[in-house]
Amino acid sequence: MRIKNFGVRRYLLLGLLIAVSGIRTAAQDLMQDTWVATDGLGRHMPTSKEVGPRKTDKERTIGIFYVTWHTMNLENVPVVGDVSKVLSRNSQARIDGSLWPQNVGMFHWGEPEYGYFLSRDPYVIRHDISMLTDAGVDVLILDVTNAVRYWDEWNSLFDVMEQMKAEGNPVPKFCFWAYNGEVITVVQDLYEKYYEKKLHSSLWFYWDGKPLLLCNMRPDLDANGGGIRHHNLHYDRDAVTNKHNPHYGNPRYTEEYYSDYTSEVKAFFTMRNLWWGYYRWGGKRYVGTEDNWSFGYSMEDKRVSELSPLQRAATHKGSIEQMAVTPAEHPISITGKSWRVNTMQPPLNDHDEPVEAYVPWLDKTVSNPQAYGIYFQDRWDEALQVDPPFIYLNDWNEWTAGKYPIGKAPGSEAPGPTSFLGRKENTFYFVDQYNSEFNRTISPAKGEIGDNYYMQMVQNIRRYKGAQPIPVNKGYTKIKIDADFADWNAVDVTYYDTRNDTLHRDFPGYAHLRYVNKSGRNDIVTSKVAIDRQNIYFHAQTSGMLTPSTDPHWMLLLIDSDSNSETGWYGYDYIINYQIIDRTTTTLMRYTGHKWQLVCRLPYCYVDNQLEIAVPKKKLGWNVCDTRMEFDFKWADNPQELRTPISLCTHGDSAPNRRFNYRFLWEK
Repeated sequence: MRIKNFGVRRYLLLGLLIAVSGIRTAAQDLMQDTWVATDGLGRHMPTSKEVGPRKTDKERTIGIFYVTWHTMNLENVPVVGDVSKVLSRNSQARIDGSLWPQNVGMFHWGEPEYGYFLSRDPYVIRHDISMLTDAGVDVLILDVTNAVRYWDEWNSLFDVMEQMKAEGNPVPKFCFWAYNGEVITVVQDLYEKYYEKKLHSSLWFYWDGKPLLLCNMRPDLDANGGGIRHHNLHYDRDAVTNKHNPHYGNPRYTEEYYSDYTSEVKAFFTMRNLWWGYYRWGGKRYVGTEDNWSFGYSMEDKRVSELSPLQRAATHKGSIEQMAVTPAEHPISITGKSWRVNTMQPPLNDHDEPVEAYVPWLDKTVSNPQAYGIYFQDRWDEALQVDPPFIYLNDWNEWTAGKYPIGKAPGSEAPGPTSFLGRKENTFYFVDQYNSEFNRTISPAKGEIGDNYYMQMVQNIRRYKGAQPIPVNKGYTKIKIDADFADWNAVDVTYYDTRNDTLHRDFPGYAHLRYVNKSGRNDIVTSKVAIDRQNIYFHAQTSGMLTPSTDPHWMLLLIDSDSNSETGWYGYDYIINYQIIDRTTTTLMRYTGHKWQLVCRLPYCYVDNQLEIAVPKKKLGWNVCDTRMEFDFKWADNPQELRTPISLCTHGDSAPNRRFNYRFLWEK
């Protein structure tokens, strides 16, 4: 792949953009672990009451496998290959390879929430980083496992992360994972292109005092066998024999192949081996051994599943260090999202999806169980029991996999699998991803799975790390709706949101698709709430000038007055600004089960980038004599429709992000 933009000019340009934007550089704690939510399955986001305060007794780190192989050349593939859509058209396609679109290469198991995106799309990158940061992910583990260097994609990713960081948004760090092929060459290349030049050093992830590198510590052996030759990046044939060559006799230039990682690499990185959690690998015991991290476990192998969770954890100097959590395993091993140790893989229907399965946390059997995170939660429960310093999640956004002829290894004539999902009659098989049951994707998808796995991840990260207590507002504060916002300075509690998440989108996708989203309008950055004897007051501030209130779906304020997601519209009992009367008068509406119905008119005021609204307590079901209050609220600007909670966040801006709400607590 051609290397671009490693020169100084790109970084000068980035620095100039940051400088002229006039935005803060210190990261703001958005206090995402105080946000509340109910996911699409009715699971509640735990708060500090359930998980305790943030745990500080030892290091607890979440890393996630982040894939950048959706490269720009895929814009030119003839069609999008989507397994779910192929099988929905003809269920016989699960056996007959001739029913599939040809010349596709890689197939999506389903459609991502943001469409069939490409990895350099800044809109998608920004939303990924925001979601992962909100979840509590600490480090992106970047894929170099097949020796392909995605320089352009990584540079796009790092530039967006640097920009978000400069805006004051918290962002995760990154490290690389290299394994198959010329891994020594790959690692040397990464070291010289990024680390030796100190590029993006503020984003490097450190482990045990040095930048972390996940790699193959037995580089003579990989998933494709042995006999690998690792070409020396600096080999100079002339330096071998020409005494006048300045590199004559210097092994750095005269040895054609590397025999081991260079001394500079070994000195610079904390290095850990990372591979699948087989019981044995390369003739040696693997899972649960010293410095051998796993990115998943072969739970279908009884030698692995009969180990205790503690015995599966990787160690360093004899102490527990790392465990893996994945939503599923692999279609080749027939270990999908609904697989459990005691019941194995449930029977599949004619779309290769499970007919039904028992869901432990619901204590009942359901249809379409692939949406319920059964395997995922079993692995989470084990990891939480062990409580290792590092939990590796696999994966965020791989999405695609190759379709190969039965009997042949991927991309070669060597022998390969002779059956698929237990069927000898299949003419093909898939590796890693296949359909809604057999994939390891955590990022949101379109369809019934939605953002279930994302929300489940956030719930469990909170159990792992703990959470900050939700701040409590105290006492009365008198606010006048008069365009003089100075009285809001007396309110101590501020609710924060990601900055600059109204970025417009105009970028190609797979197969000549083009994704355009210009709905970003008012970038909501902070909110406040105040109380006096008669009223509840709301304040919002945006990063730029507010647009006119005559705009459609302008600065909607949704209120869950009883903190109960089972009442109202997905929990929201009231909405403000759904109907605005004029420049100073808006409305409060209540959801009656089928529609929003007018309750009363309200005074409001907005000037420049600030907005304030007054609501009589009794109109929200509160009494003037109440000494404690609790409710949830959310701002949303310019959603295209009010269809589901997700429709509030895929267009415009919402504060807080996605399904989350702020929880207002007050004591007199």
